[in-house]
Amino acid sequence: MSRKNQNLSRKHIRFLPRIMEQIRKENQPERGQAIVITAIAFLAILAFTGLVTDAGTLYLNYTRLKRALDAAAVAAANNIKDSSLPAAQRNAYIRESAREMLALNNIEDIYSLETYVCDDAGLPADFASLCPAPGEDQRKLAWVQATQNSPVYFLQLFGVQDVPLTIHSVGEAASIDLVLVIDTSESMGSVTPGYDANFDPAPCNAANDCQPLRQAKDAAKSMVDKLFDGYDRISIVTFDFSATIHDPDLATAVVLEADHTAVKNTIDAINLHDDVDLDTVIATGNNPTVGMLNPLDINGDGTYVGGVPQGFGDSIVNTCTGCGMRIAGNILSSQGRVDSVWVIVLLSDGATNVSDLPNSTDVNNPVPAGYINGFCGGDPGFPNPNRMWDKPWCTDSDPSTRHCGPFHGDASECPPGAAWVGNNTPAYDVEDYARDITDRVALLLSTNANEPIGGEEITIYTIGLGVAASPPDYDGEVMLRYMANIGDDNIRNPVPNIGGDGIPPDPCDGAGPQVSCGQYYYAPDATFLTQIFEKIAGSIFTRISQ
Repeated sequence: MSRKNQNLSRKHIRFLPRIMEQIRKENQPERGQAIVITAIAFLAILAFTGLVTDAGTLYLNYTRLKRALDAAAVAAANNIKDSSLPAAQRNAYIRESAREMLALNNIEDIYSLETYVCDDAGLPADFASLCPAPGEDQRKLAWVQATQNSPVYFLQLFGVQDVPLTIHSVGEAASIDLVLVIDTSESMGSVTPGYDANFDPAPCNAANDCQPLRQAKDAAKSMVDKLFDGYDRISIVTFDFSATIHDPDLATAVVLEADHTAVKNTIDAINLHDDVDLDTVIATGNNPTVGMLNPLDINGDGTYVGGVPQGFGDSIVNTCTGCGMRIAGNILSSQGRVDSVWVIVLLSDGATNVSDLPNSTDVNNPVPAGYINGFCGGDPGFPNPNRMWDKPWCTDSDPSTRHCGPFHGDASECPPGAAWVGNNTPAYDVEDYARDITDRVALLLSTNANEPIGGEEITIYTIGLGVAASPPDYDGEVMLRYMANIGDDNIRNPVPNIGGDGIPPDPCDGAGPQVSCGQYYYAPDATFLTQIFEKIAGSIFTRISQ
């Protein structure tokens, strides 16, 4: 490098400190600005973080309160179900159940709790818009609204300690569509003074004091009083030689009625069936106890009137349990509300001894036209080892057997344990018919994948009164237990239980005779009926709550 260039470099090196000093002096104001900007940015981040924290706290508290209110609304609605309580007491239960449910969800620091049902005055507008208008089907709705102060943290810097959260929820308890099915065969007058083989029920029907039918009607009315007038709908069916629907108002084709006063009046008006008298049987010159005449047609004219207005009736057998179950199932499947709980309660005091007869005018009647005796098979000629025209009429007197035929295509479709007999009666008898009808009404699952299933989700309770559980075979009780078994969970729980089949045991498996079990209730006499009917009402409410 030349000397000249070396001198120039030294100059530049000496000049650099001066330049850097000048730059530092010129940047002093900008450094002050950066500090201010940084401080503002920090405060903004701090404020944002504080607001996010408070918003998160509010959201969490809102979610907790909303979840608790949803549960409280359901609990409140479930207290609407029993209309036997005075309105003030029921509303107190509604409010208290809502508060208890909030407490169970650790929500106790609320300072405002409001509950309403559709019958109350001053409803919130949002709730009033949900309640049905006059003339519409009523709903068991409950409105629960609560206010809770949610604490905040960042906003306390500005004097805000908490923020009120006001939330509401609406719960609804299922309404009930119930069919009461009551046995009206003449044996339901067996404890009436003067009852004998030639008993005429006309006087006690006029006085409404046929016993035990009268006690059964009073017990049924006590159950109606437990249900909610205007919300729960009820239909009345009776059965003897056949089944009859009793429409409380006769105003429409709908027989499930919400007017419980009309329903109770209808129950009161039920009459005892007039069975054929012993003297009338004797007058035929034949002995029915040894199969000398058709128990459905003792005069042999081929006409089965069964006590309807055309005449006194000429049928010895008068307990068509399958008829009552069939009609009850038809009512629910055709008129039941999709959002209600469907229930059948059936009371009988005897074994089933007659089935439906062919009826071309009833599209729901499943009995083929050729079965003029229904499924009461027999031959009045002798000898006939298979006749069912002597006691016990129309059954094989073995409630443990089951035959499969008219309602199944072939043996592969039979219920488990049933013996295939095809379209053959008397092997297929009236008890088999009643079982098949119960399956058609309420069976939803079979361990035989080929078995045709067409039931609905219907709960069935049965009551066996007095001689319904008669030894030695207890035929009536066995049938009623079968019906209650199907109606318990809509599954055919085998008896005895089969381990490892995935099907829970029948609640009556292992229970002795004349004992209540599952959804079957045994009443030694009619004095037990009111307690049983009210217990069934409570059991229905439990189903709704679940």
